[in-house]
Amino acid sequence: MTRPLKITLITLLTLLVLTIVGYFVANSMLTSKLEKFLKTELPENLSVDYESLEVSIWGGRVMLVQPKIVKIGTYTLENNAEVVLDTLLVDGFGLWSYLVNDKIHVENVQLRSPKMLYNHNSAIPKKEYKNSSPEQLKQKLQLDRFNIQNAEITVKDVETDSLLLYAEKLTANVLGITADNASIQNSIPFNYEDYNLSFHEFFSAAGQYENLTISSASITQEKVAIDHLKFYTKYSKAEFDKMLSIERDHFDVSILSLVLEDQKFGFEKDSLFYFKSPKVTFEDPELRIYRNKLIADDLTRKSLYSKMLRELKFNLTLSSVLLRNATIKYSEKVNSDMPAGELAFTKLNADIKNISNTYGESEKTILDIDAVFMEKTPLKVIWDFDVNDVNDVFGFKIDIGKLPAPDLNPFSQPNLKVKLEGELLQTYATISGDANTSRVTMRAKYDDFKVEILEKDGRNKNSVLSAIANLFIAKGSDKTSDGYREGSKEGIDRDHTKSIFNFLWISVKAGLASILTGDGKK
Repeated sequence: MTRPLKITLITLLTLLVLTIVGYFVANSMLTSKLEKFLKTELPENLSVDYESLEVSIWGGRVMLVQPKIVKIGTYTLENNAEVVLDTLLVDGFGLWSYLVNDKIHVENVQLRSPKMLYNHNSAIPKKEYKNSSPEQLKQKLQLDRFNIQNAEITVKDVETDSLLLYAEKLTANVLGITADNASIQNSIPFNYEDYNLSFHEFFSAAGQYENLTISSASITQEKVAIDHLKFYTKYSKAEFDKMLSIERDHFDVSILSLVLEDQKFGFEKDSLFYFKSPKVTFEDPELRIYRNKLIADDLTRKSLYSKMLRELKFNLTLSSVLLRNATIKYSEKVNSDMPAGELAFTKLNADIKNISNTYGESEKTILDIDAVFMEKTPLKVIWDFDVNDVNDVFGFKIDIGKLPAPDLNPFSQPNLKVKLEGELLQTYATISGDANTSRVTMRAKYDDFKVEILEKDGRNKNSVLSAIANLFIAKGSDKTSDGYREGSKEGIDRDHTKSIFNFLWISVKAGLASILTGDGKK
């Protein structure tokens, strides 16, 4: 071996050894610095314990094995958040980008099997929860992927030790994250390119009386798909009634599938939140509502839906909302010694356009509904209103098919102390109204209609009152030229302490009374 070659080989070997030694020394130094940082330089209310710390300068990789992160509340000085993970991985740190381009670039941050616990304390002032974001970033941030795998999230109420929120098997990815001095001033302090999220067995306390559960959900930028959603009163009817000083609906909502397509959300001009979707579909929703009218009325002023939408504190744009095979059952208890009366709508399909407070004046909200009423009677409704109309003008048309009058008795007998006989063969009603009054025109074809007024017990017939009532009722519509009797009523005053459905009901009732007791003409 020649002397020059020998010198060259020795030099290369020396450099290789120095490189290897330097790599391990640098790894050791960085590991020591990170350990010191995690031990002594974190905020006083934040601590991190872990089993081991692995560092690779060559791969730009840092991994904490079985870390436990605890945050102490600055207001209560007690643990208010805790995260335990299998591993926390930061991978693909771009050293060259950091040194040359003054930019922090990380390929992947991954949280594996985190169990997150947050203790909510309602006594803490809301201002304590506000984050104080830095006014400036020393370097631009770029994170290619933030990933959470198989997380479990628990939120508890400190005062009651009750569960406020829970989700398991949560997986999330946010891709293409960037942050700079401009973005951190925004309500969402970073930008992103794409995201996806999924979870199972979601639970949330939705207020003092209600809970929300979801069996599973998948969320991407293109679609939100939710399976087996339930929103329900968490107390039995008897327990609930004892808790109330004024009436409140006891309800149970279940939805087999809820899908939102191409949803968009964010902040317009970085202040006003918006949410939009061109299509929302509810599959097999079922709504059961119970109201105890023996409890004092809620006398607060009720707004019509047009006003509710108009006064939302955010911008909502739902172009199309579809209800498929819905069921609605409403029961109302008026007499303590009788069961609640019930109204039922099944096989309900609705096509609703423009649930929104962002459209111009030419666009109306339109509800096109088909259903079966009280198990046998076909029913069709067209309902429209203009959100921008401050007078809350609306139109409501209903077409009711063949309805045996006794089918109404499960509701009318316990609630109105009235039994009905006969048959409504076909009924049409058109209601036009605003926030204060309505007008109704009706046409009905019916046969052998009779009213039986009941005694206070709601069971026995009051023969005298029944005879008097039937004196004023036209028994049938067959004497008219086309088989229909007509009626109308104007100036029907709305009770502002009751809902739009009460307003529609008293309008239909006034029209029906006009048909049965009038001359059969408009």
